[in-house]
Amino acid sequence: MTIETTASPKKPFYQQIKRFLFYCLVLGLLVLPSSSFAAYFSGPPEVLAALQFNSQGGVVFDSQNLPRDFQQAQDDASANPPAVDPYSDEAIAEDDPFGDKAGSEAVFEDKDPFAEEEKEIARMPDPFERWYNRPVYAFNDHFYEYLLRPVAQTYKDLMAENFRIMIRNLYNTLTFPIRLVSSLLQFKFDKAGRVISRVLVNCTLGFVWMVDVANEEFEIKPVEEDFGQVLGFYGIPAGPYLVLPLLGPSSLRDGVGRAVDALLNPLFWVVPDFITGAGVTSEQMVNETSFYIEDIKAFKEGAIDPYESLRDFYNQRREILIDE
Repeated sequence: MTIETTASPKKPFYQQIKRFLFYCLVLGLLVLPSSSFAAYFSGPPEVLAALQFNSQGGVVFDSQNLPRDFQQAQDDASANPPAVDPYSDEAIAEDDPFGDKAGSEAVFEDKDPFAEEEKEIARMPDPFERWYNRPVYAFNDHFYEYLLRPVAQTYKDLMAENFRIMIRNLYNTLTFPIRLVSSLLQFKFDKAGRVISRVLVNCTLGFVWMVDVANEEFEIKPVEEDFGQVLGFYGIPAGPYLVLPLLGPSSLRDGVGRAVDALLNPLFWVVPDFITGAGVTSEQMVNETSFYIEDIKAFKEGAIDPYESLRDFYNQRREILIDE
């Protein structure tokens, strides 16, 4: 006797997928925080009440089985949708005080009592670049590389740093009238007082005016003023950029200032002849260059165009000194 068994037909694969998705939906509604859908649903139980099973094992959503209050909430939500989605990027950015919006930055700028507007420094005109400034710059660069730098390097190797600092202090003390007159003409009486105080202290307590006792012991900082800054203080524009032979970057305004500074320099009236004056100026140039050999090398190696970089740096530096 043969007994035949008939296996129950397997349900189609798509029905299994539908049931799996239904179970996931039920589980998600049970564990999902109700606050996420508070504006649209009164809660998962009402939604579950509207889910019906058909004869094929499928799931049908029957809105007629929804409670009346739930339907009313649905109609109200559809008729009056929220103006802004509370979870949208715009809403989050509005409430974020550290966002990247321009408005939030303006709020912080208004609240910052120390915020200051940065002065935009205009680029210095350079109409003589091609036929004058660049050739003179090339001449100065060759003069530095093949004469001034080797001499300054040898001088640096032979002379101790303390001695070179003393020579620098001596020149700064002797040329104090330039800084004093320039400060007074700009009504910068605090700087004028510092110039006078430094001269008195260094001339009485400093060794032959060569030790900066005013700065080291009394913290009276040096002053950097010249007649070119005086002209800028009174609104005279810098004019075109100029490269002076052996003297380096300048402008039409600062060129006039250099001439006045030379007349205010006591060495101009004390030095007896041109040869002695050239020797004093050369010593000052070599001594000052010995402090900046490595800096000049790094500047030239790091600049794409050293001529333009030097021009822009000079212009910005002079404008900053005028505003101080």
